[in-house]
Amino acid sequence: MKKGEKNKSNNSDLAGIFYEMAEILELKQVKWKPQAYIAAAQTMESLGEDVSEIYKKKGRNGLLELPGIGEALADKIIRYLGERKIDEYERLKKSVPAGLYEMMKIPGVGAKKAMLFYNKLGIKSIDELGRAAEEHKLLGLRGFKEKSEQKIIEGIEMMKGEQKRISLKDAERLAKPILAGLGKIKEIKETIVAGSFRRKKSSIRDFDIILMAEEKNHEKILNSFTKMSFVKEVLGKGREKATIITKDGIQVDARVFTDKEFGTGLLYFTGDKGHNIWLRKIAIKKGWKLNEYGLFDGKGKRIAGKNEEEVYNKLGLDYIEPEKRIGEVR
Repeated sequence: MKKGEKNKSNNSDLAGIFYEMAEILELKQVKWKPQAYIAAAQTMESLGEDVSEIYKKKGRNGLLELPGIGEALADKIIRYLGERKIDEYERLKKSVPAGLYEMMKIPGVGAKKAMLFYNKLGIKSIDELGRAAEEHKLLGLRGFKEKSEQKIIEGIEMMKGEQKRISLKDAERLAKPILAGLGKIKEIKETIVAGSFRRKKSSIRDFDIILMAEEKNHEKILNSFTKMSFVKEVLGKGREKATIITKDGIQVDARVFTDKEFGTGLLYFTGDKGHNIWLRKIAIKKGWKLNEYGLFDGKGKRIAGKNEEEVYNKLGLDYIEPEKRIGEVR
Protein backbone atom coordinates (compact mmCIF):
# COMPACT_ATOMS: atom_id res chain seq x y z
CA MET A 1 0.00 0.00 0.00
CA LYS A 2 1.31 3.43 -0.89
CA LYS A 3 1.92 5.93 1.90
CA GLY A 4 -0.78 8.31 0.65
CA GLU A 5 -3.36 5.53 0.58
CA LYS A 6 -2.49 4.43 4.11
CA ASN A 7 -2.61 7.99 5.45
CA LYS A 8 -6.18 8.48 4.26
CA SER A 9 -7.60 5.12 5.33
CA ASN A 10 -9.13 6.52 8.54
CA ASN A 11 -10.89 9.19 6.49
CA SER A 12 -12.54 6.70 4.14
CA ASP A 13 -13.43 4.35 7.02
CA LEU A 14 -15.08 7.13 9.01
CA ALA A 15 -16.87 8.50 5.94
CA GLY A 16 -18.32 5.04 5.29
CA ILE A 17 -19.49 4.75 8.90
CA PHE A 18 -21.07 8.20 8.94
CA TYR A 19 -22.88 7.59 5.64
CA GLU A 20 -24.24 4.30 6.98
CA MET A 21 -25.36 5.94 10.23
CA ALA A 22 -27.20 8.54 8.16
CA GLU A 23 -28.95 5.81 6.15
CA ILE A 24 -30.09 3.97 9.27
CA LEU A 25 -31.34 7.17 10.89
CA GLU A 26 -33.28 7.98 7.73
CA LEU A 27 -34.88 4.55 7.94
CA LYS A 28 -35.85 5.26 11.54
CA GLN A 29 -37.29 8.61 10.36
CA VAL A 30 -35.05 10.63 12.68
CA LYS A 31 -34.98 14.31 11.72
CA TRP A 32 -31.86 16.48 11.29
CA LYS A 33 -29.30 13.90 12.41
CA PRO A 34 -28.93 12.18 9.02
CA GLN A 35 -27.90 15.47 7.40
CA ALA A 36 -25.32 16.05 10.14
CA TYR A 37 -23.73 12.65 9.51
CA ILE A 38 -23.75 13.17 5.75
CA ALA A 39 -21.96 16.51 6.23
CA ALA A 40 -19.41 14.83 8.51
CA ALA A 41 -18.85 12.06 5.95
CA GLN A 42 -18.27 14.63 3.21
CA THR A 43 -15.77 16.44 5.43
CA MET A 44 -13.85 13.19 5.99
CA GLU A 45 -13.75 12.56 2.23
CA SER A 46 -12.45 16.06 1.46
CA LEU A 47 -9.56 16.15 3.95
CA GLY A 48 -6.09 16.51 2.44
CA GLU A 49 -4.47 14.50 5.25
CA ASP A 50 -5.51 11.70 7.55
CA VAL A 51 -7.77 12.86 10.38
CA SER A 52 -5.48 11.09 12.88
CA GLU A 53 -2.68 13.49 11.91
CA ILE A 54 -4.96 16.46 12.59
CA TYR A 55 -5.80 15.01 16.00
CA LYS A 56 -2.12 14.42 16.82
CA LYS A 57 -1.17 17.99 15.90
CA LYS A 58 -4.10 19.95 17.34
CA GLY A 59 -6.01 17.55 19.57
CA ARG A 60 -9.77 17.75 20.00
CA ASN A 61 -9.83 21.44 19.06
CA GLY A 62 -8.32 20.56 15.70
CA LEU A 63 -11.28 18.29 15.00
CA LEU A 64 -13.76 20.96 16.09
CA GLU A 65 -12.27 23.31 13.49
CA LEU A 66 -13.33 20.95 10.70
CA PRO A 67 -16.57 21.81 8.80
CA GLY A 68 -19.60 20.03 10.22
CA ILE A 69 -17.74 18.48 13.17
CA GLY A 70 -19.25 19.40 16.53
CA GLU A 71 -18.64 18.13 20.05
CA ALA A 72 -20.45 14.81 19.68
CA LEU A 73 -18.92 13.97 16.31
CA ALA A 74 -15.44 14.90 17.53
CA ASP A 75 -15.89 12.45 20.41
CA LYS A 76 -16.91 9.72 17.99
CA ILE A 77 -13.85 10.33 15.79
CA ILE A 78 -11.53 10.20 18.81
CA ARG A 79 -13.16 6.99 20.01
CA TYR A 80 -12.74 5.42 16.57
CA LEU A 81 -9.08 6.45 16.30
CA GLY A 82 -8.38 4.91 19.69
CA GLU A 83 -10.56 1.79 19.73
CA ARG A 84 -11.57 1.30 16.05
CA LYS A 85 -15.25 1.42 16.91
CA ILE A 86 -18.12 3.83 17.57
CA ASP A 87 -20.67 2.61 20.12
CA GLU A 88 -23.64 4.46 18.61
CA TYR A 89 -22.85 2.99 15.18
CA GLU A 90 -22.85 -0.54 16.63
CA ARG A 91 -26.18 0.10 18.39
CA LEU A 92 -27.74 1.54 15.24
CA LYS A 93 -26.69 -1.46 13.15
CA LYS A 94 -28.43 -3.77 15.61
CA SER A 95 -31.60 -1.66 15.68
CA VAL A 96 -32.74 -2.48 12.11
CA PRO A 97 -32.37 -5.52 9.85
CA ALA A 98 -29.15 -5.16 7.84
CA GLY A 99 -30.97 -5.74 4.57
CA LEU A 100 -33.19 -2.73 5.14
CA TYR A 101 -30.56 -0.11 4.46
CA GLU A 102 -29.21 -2.23 1.59
CA MET A 103 -32.65 -1.84 0.01
CA MET A 104 -32.24 1.93 0.12
CA LYS A 105 -29.42 1.61 -2.44
CA ILE A 106 -31.80 0.26 -5.07
CA PRO A 107 -32.55 3.06 -7.57
CA GLY A 108 -35.90 4.64 -6.76
CA VAL A 109 -36.38 3.04 -3.33
CA GLY A 110 -34.93 5.25 -0.58
CA ALA A 111 -35.69 5.27 3.14
CA LYS A 112 -39.46 5.87 3.03
CA LYS A 113 -40.18 3.03 0.62
CA ALA A 114 -37.82 0.64 2.41
CA MET A 115 -39.69 1.28 5.65
CA LEU A 116 -43.04 0.92 3.85
CA PHE A 117 -42.01 -2.52 2.51
CA TYR A 118 -40.84 -3.52 5.99
CA ASN A 119 -43.83 -2.23 7.95
CA LYS A 120 -46.56 -3.39 5.56
CA LEU A 121 -45.09 -6.62 4.14
CA GLY A 122 -42.31 -7.55 6.56
CA ILE A 123 -39.68 -7.36 3.79
CA LYS A 124 -36.18 -7.28 5.29
CA SER A 125 -33.81 -7.93 2.37
CA ILE A 126 -33.20 -7.20 -1.30
CA ASP A 127 -33.97 -10.83 -2.19
CA GLU A 128 -37.33 -10.70 -0.38
CA LEU A 129 -38.17 -7.43 -2.12
CA GLY A 130 -37.31 -8.92 -5.51
CA ARG A 131 -39.57 -11.92 -4.93
CA ALA A 132 -42.41 -9.69 -3.70
CA ALA A 133 -42.15 -7.54 -6.84
CA GLU A 134 -42.11 -10.61 -9.10
CA GLU A 135 -45.18 -12.00 -7.36
CA HIS A 136 -46.98 -8.60 -7.57
CA LYS A 137 -47.26 -8.29 -3.80
CA LEU A 138 -46.36 -4.60 -3.94
CA LEU A 139 -49.50 -3.71 -5.91
CA GLY A 140 -51.52 -3.43 -2.71
CA LEU A 141 -49.35 -0.55 -1.50
CA ARG A 142 -50.39 3.02 -2.19
CA GLY A 143 -48.91 4.38 -5.42
CA PHE A 144 -47.53 1.06 -6.66
CA LYS A 145 -48.36 -0.24 -10.10
CA GLU A 146 -46.83 -2.96 -12.26
CA LYS A 147 -44.46 -0.42 -13.79
CA SER A 148 -43.19 0.46 -10.30
CA GLU A 149 -42.57 -3.21 -9.54
CA GLN A 150 -40.71 -3.68 -12.82
CA LYS A 151 -38.45 -0.73 -12.04
CA ILE A 152 -37.58 -2.29 -8.69
CA ILE A 153 -36.79 -5.64 -10.34
CA GLU A 154 -34.56 -3.88 -12.88
CA GLY A 155 -32.87 -1.86 -10.12
CA ILE A 156 -32.11 -5.01 -8.14
CA GLU A 157 -30.69 -6.74 -11.21
CA MET A 158 -28.53 -3.70 -11.91
CA MET A 159 -27.20 -3.70 -8.33
CA LYS A 160 -26.46 -7.39 -8.32
CA GLY A 161 -24.80 -7.20 -11.72
CA GLU A 162 -22.32 -4.74 -10.25
CA GLN A 163 -21.43 -7.04 -7.38
CA LYS A 164 -18.44 -9.36 -7.39
CA ARG A 165 -18.74 -12.54 -9.46
CA ILE A 166 -16.48 -15.57 -9.36
CA SER A 167 -15.85 -18.32 -11.90
CA LEU A 168 -17.68 -21.62 -11.59
CA LYS A 169 -14.35 -23.37 -10.99
CA ASP A 170 -13.54 -21.04 -8.07
CA ALA A 171 -17.10 -21.42 -6.79
CA GLU A 172 -16.72 -25.20 -6.70
CA ARG A 173 -13.53 -24.81 -4.67
CA LEU A 174 -15.08 -22.29 -2.24
CA ALA A 175 -18.20 -24.42 -1.78
CA LYS A 176 -16.23 -27.43 -0.46
CA PRO A 177 -15.56 -26.20 3.11
CA ILE A 178 -19.15 -24.94 3.39
CA LEU A 179 -20.59 -28.30 2.35
CA ALA A 180 -18.11 -30.12 4.57
CA GLY A 181 -19.26 -28.06 7.56
CA LEU A 182 -22.92 -28.65 6.82
CA GLY A 183 -22.19 -32.36 6.40
CA LYS A 184 -21.28 -32.52 10.09
CA ILE A 185 -24.76 -31.44 11.19
CA LYS A 186 -26.54 -34.74 11.71
CA GLU A 187 -30.04 -33.23 11.60
CA ILE A 188 -29.63 -32.29 7.90
CA LYS A 189 -31.05 -35.00 5.61
CA GLU A 190 -29.96 -33.49 2.28
CA THR A 191 -27.91 -30.51 1.05
CA ILE A 192 -27.84 -29.04 -2.46
CA VAL A 193 -26.24 -25.83 -3.75
CA ALA A 194 -28.92 -24.26 -5.96
CA GLY A 195 -28.99 -21.01 -7.95
CA SER A 196 -26.65 -20.25 -10.83
CA PHE A 197 -24.14 -22.71 -9.35
CA ARG A 198 -26.54 -25.61 -9.97
CA ARG A 199 -27.40 -24.23 -13.41
CA LYS A 200 -23.63 -24.34 -14.14
CA LYS A 201 -23.36 -20.70 -15.15
CA SER A 202 -19.83 -19.62 -16.06
CA SER A 203 -19.73 -17.24 -13.10
CA ILE A 204 -21.72 -16.83 -9.89
CA ARG A 205 -22.28 -14.04 -7.38
CA ASP A 206 -23.35 -15.97 -4.27
CA PHE A 207 -24.45 -19.37 -2.99
CA ASP A 208 -28.04 -20.48 -2.41
CA ILE A 209 -27.91 -23.65 -0.31
CA ILE A 210 -31.07 -25.70 0.16
CA LEU A 211 -31.31 -28.02 3.15
CA MET A 212 -33.80 -30.71 4.09
CA ALA A 213 -34.62 -31.37 7.74
CA GLU A 214 -37.49 -31.90 10.13
CA GLU A 215 -39.18 -28.63 11.05
CA LYS A 216 -38.27 -28.98 14.73
CA ASN A 217 -34.57 -28.90 13.79
CA HIS A 218 -34.58 -25.86 11.46
CA GLU A 219 -33.55 -23.25 14.01
CA LYS A 220 -30.88 -25.49 15.54
CA ILE A 221 -29.34 -26.14 12.12
CA LEU A 222 -29.20 -22.45 11.22
CA ASN A 223 -27.67 -21.59 14.60
CA SER A 224 -24.92 -24.13 13.92
CA PHE A 225 -24.42 -22.88 10.38
CA THR A 226 -23.87 -19.25 11.46
CA LYS A 227 -21.17 -20.31 13.95
CA MET A 228 -18.99 -22.27 11.52
CA SER A 229 -15.31 -21.45 11.01
CA PHE A 230 -15.76 -20.07 7.47
CA VAL A 231 -18.25 -17.40 8.63
CA LYS A 232 -16.96 -13.82 8.69
CA GLU A 233 -20.27 -12.01 9.28
CA VAL A 234 -23.88 -12.96 9.93
CA LEU A 235 -26.23 -10.72 7.95
CA GLY A 236 -29.43 -12.29 9.19
CA LYS A 237 -30.89 -15.39 10.83
CA GLY A 238 -34.46 -16.59 11.19
CA ARG A 239 -36.29 -19.89 11.62
CA GLU A 240 -35.97 -20.96 7.97
CA LYS A 241 -33.14 -18.89 6.51
CA ALA A 242 -29.71 -17.57 7.47
CA THR A 243 -27.44 -15.29 5.46
CA ILE A 244 -23.72 -15.04 6.05
CA ILE A 245 -20.59 -13.63 4.42
CA THR A 246 -17.70 -16.08 4.28
CA LYS A 247 -14.07 -15.19 4.98
CA ASP A 248 -13.62 -15.34 1.20
CA GLY A 249 -16.19 -12.55 0.80
CA ILE A 250 -18.99 -14.71 -0.65
CA GLN A 251 -22.60 -14.31 0.48
CA VAL A 252 -24.30 -17.58 1.37
CA ASP A 253 -28.06 -17.95 1.88
CA ALA A 254 -28.97 -21.21 3.60
CA ARG A 255 -32.65 -22.18 3.58
CA VAL A 256 -34.20 -25.15 5.36
CA PHE A 257 -37.26 -27.02 4.06
CA THR A 258 -39.15 -30.08 5.28
CA ASP A 259 -39.20 -33.21 3.12
CA LYS A 260 -42.66 -32.21 1.80
CA GLU A 261 -41.34 -28.84 0.60
CA PHE A 262 -37.80 -29.65 -0.42
CA GLY A 263 -38.49 -30.25 -4.13
CA THR A 264 -40.32 -26.98 -4.73
CA GLY A 265 -37.83 -25.10 -2.56
CA LEU A 266 -34.99 -26.48 -4.66
CA LEU A 267 -36.86 -25.75 -7.89
CA TYR A 268 -37.63 -22.16 -6.90
CA PHE A 269 -34.12 -21.27 -5.75
CA THR A 270 -32.44 -22.97 -8.68
CA GLY A 271 -34.20 -20.59 -11.10
CA ASP A 272 -33.79 -18.88 -13.38
CA LYS A 273 -36.42 -16.19 -12.76
CA GLY A 274 -37.96 -16.51 -16.19
CA HIS A 275 -38.27 -20.26 -15.76
CA ASN A 276 -39.99 -19.86 -12.39
CA ILE A 277 -42.47 -17.36 -13.82
CA TRP A 278 -43.24 -19.73 -16.72
CA LEU A 279 -43.95 -22.62 -14.33
CA ARG A 280 -46.19 -20.41 -12.15
CA LYS A 281 -48.18 -19.36 -15.21
CA ILE A 282 -48.79 -23.02 -16.12
CA ALA A 283 -49.98 -23.70 -12.56
CA ILE A 284 -52.29 -20.67 -12.63
CA LYS A 285 -53.90 -21.86 -15.87
CA LYS A 286 -54.79 -25.09 -14.08
CA GLY A 287 -56.28 -23.17 -11.18
CA TRP A 288 -53.31 -24.07 -8.96
CA LYS A 289 -50.66 -22.16 -7.03
CA LEU A 290 -46.90 -22.81 -7.16
CA ASN A 291 -44.37 -21.36 -4.74
CA GLU A 292 -41.27 -22.51 -2.86
CA TYR A 293 -43.38 -24.46 -0.36
CA GLY A 294 -45.30 -26.62 -2.79
CA LEU A 295 -47.71 -26.99 -5.69
CA PHE A 296 -51.25 -26.50 -4.39
CA ASP A 297 -54.61 -27.20 -5.99
CA GLY A 298 -57.57 -24.81 -6.01
CA LYS A 299 -58.55 -25.83 -2.48
CA GLY A 300 -55.08 -25.21 -1.07
CA LYS A 301 -54.10 -28.88 -0.84
CA ARG A 302 -50.45 -29.63 -1.57
CA ILE A 303 -50.32 -31.95 -4.58
CA ALA A 304 -46.54 -31.91 -5.16
CA GLY A 305 -43.40 -30.64 -3.49
CA LYS A 306 -41.22 -33.53 -2.32
CA ASN A 307 -39.03 -33.50 -5.43
CA GLU A 308 -38.71 -31.56 -8.66
CA GLU A 309 -39.72 -34.47 -10.87
CA GLU A 310 -43.22 -34.69 -9.41
CA VAL A 311 -43.73 -30.95 -9.80
CA TYR A 312 -42.84 -31.03 -13.50
CA ASN A 313 -44.99 -34.15 -13.90
CA LYS A 314 -48.05 -32.53 -12.31
CA LEU A 315 -47.61 -29.51 -14.56
CA GLY A 316 -47.61 -31.81 -17.60
CA LEU A 317 -43.90 -31.39 -18.34
CA ASP A 318 -40.91 -33.69 -18.63
CA TYR A 319 -38.14 -33.12 -16.09
CA ILE A 320 -35.85 -30.28 -17.19
CA GLU A 321 -32.17 -30.40 -16.24
CA PRO A 322 -31.07 -27.38 -14.16
CA GLU A 323 -28.60 -26.07 -16.77
CA LYS A 324 -31.45 -25.90 -19.33
CA ARG A 325 -33.79 -23.87 -17.12
CA ILE A 326 -33.74 -20.57 -18.99
CA GLY A 327 -37.19 -19.01 -19.32
CA GLU A 328 -39.76 -21.09 -21.19
CA VAL A 329 -38.48 -24.51 -22.29
CA ARG A 330 -40.39 -25.99 -25.21
